[in-house]
Amino acid sequence: MKTIAWLFLFLNIGLLVYFNLDRILPRAPTIQFAELSPEKISLLSEAQIRELPKIAKPAGQAVANPVIATPVTACFEWGTFSLSGVNKVKDALEKLAIEPVINELNAQSKKRFWVFVPPFKSAEIAQKQAAEFHALGIKDLFVVQTPQWKNAISFGLFEDETLAQSLLSTLKAKGIKNVQKSLWKQEKGDATLALNQLSPSQVASLKNLESDFPEANLKKVACQ
Repeated sequence: MKTIAWLFLFLNIGLLVYFNLDRILPRAPTIQFAELSPEKISLLSEAQIRELPKIAKPAGQAVANPVIATPVTACFEWGTFSLSGVNKVKDALEKLAIEPVINELNAQSKKRFWVFVPPFKSAEIAQKQAAEFHALGIKDLFVVQTPQWKNAISFGLFEDETLAQSLLSTLKAKGIKNVQKSLWKQEKGDATLALNQLSPSQVASLKNLESDFPEANLKKVACQ
């Protein structure tokens, strides 16, 4: 009898749990999605958009400042030019929208040492000799056009005499016997050009222009 009583007790408990299962283990809420009605959708005009309420920025939240890229610029020193050469190069630079600062040299300017071959009798002979030097692998040279040294062949001006002497020895070793080194004698009106804050496109244009003035040395310097 006790066994039957226990069976009825467990059966009643089971039925009670079964019929109250929703209360004991509640089901997950059912999410109902609202149906879209395309006919109720309309586009807002610009005026309506401006009238919409603005979202306030949370207090204490910093607004990030936009990063502005700093343009990359470069500065150069170009020289030495004679008085006539300065005017010519200045006109060429103006076409590139580059405004040079002209620094006229004087007797107190730095010494410069010139490596050169003295003037030939004619431009034809000088050009022929220059071509022969090119064939020897000497690329940095030009035929001088200024009146005092017309048809001489220049290999460069140097502030450091050691560099000038080294080039002189190299040229002599290549068989150029009449090459000389001398202190550069400045003429009245000699000047260098300071080219400041050039953009990358201006630098590229300047490099293309450099070959038109082989008598001058173009070097990059620190911007002031």
